[in-house]
Amino acid sequence: MNKDMYKPIPIYNNVSWDLTSEACHILLISPSGAGKTVFLCYLAAMVLKRGHKILLIDGKNTAFGATFKSIGIQVATNPNEIIVMLENLVEEMEQVYKTHFSSDCIDLDTNFAKLKLSATVLIWDEVLSGLDSGSPEQRKKMTSLLKQLALKSRMSGTGILVLTSQRILSTDLPKSITEQCQTRFLMGANISEELYHVTLGGYKKDLASGYHGGVGKGYTITPTTGLTYFEAPYMDFSKINFKELLERLVHKNNE
Repeated sequence: MNKDMYKPIPIYNNVSWDLTSEACHILLISPSGAGKTVFLCYLAAMVLKRGHKILLIDGKNTAFGATFKSIGIQVATNPNEIIVMLENLVEEMEQVYKTHFSSDCIDLDTNFAKLKLSATVLIWDEVLSGLDSGSPEQRKKMTSLLKQLALKSRMSGTGILVLTSQRILSTDLPKSITEQCQTRFLMGANISEELYHVTLGGYKKDLASGYHGGVGKGYTITPTTGLTYFEAPYMDFSKINFKELLERLVHKNNE
């Protein structure tokens, strides 16, 4: 087993992403051109490096999704595929609970790490666009399945969520989903007061040193750090062949 499997993923200074914590679900808000894709590439690579699994929803059929798909990572791109992926993930999650969490000897704080299980992380890029791409019935189904993962996957590790969007309103996603995303990132320079407030709480004007967001830069809030400035880890694609890196990580996990 990978000795670093359950170690938090470093992001910036004392900001990290701990897959085993109650704050494992991520909400990432990043307007176009603010560095979201590079940040997601880093997070995905670090998840794979630790021996966990990645699933991707890419409703816009971008090069980001095509890169993952080309090396055998499962990618959903339309409402039907998204629903099937979510249904399978919920079923897998329930099976993990049935198999590993039904014993009387399980402690209250038992989770997938204590049971030496790997996690499955679902990256849903542009979640609002994906939900809007389906019919009202499909959107209702996708939202219902996403709720189940948001509420129940933390302990099983099957269906840890990374949800991204260019913008978000308080009415865009049910609170039963957004309130479970206790790790939040907001990147970009031209961020409205409303977007800042909905994503992080508070207001830009209340920042003592002023707002300093930009490409790959912004603010994050987690239960352990509170509100703090951060800079997303940078991957220089002129020096790193990301596809080859993913292939090596996936191959190592499959050995």
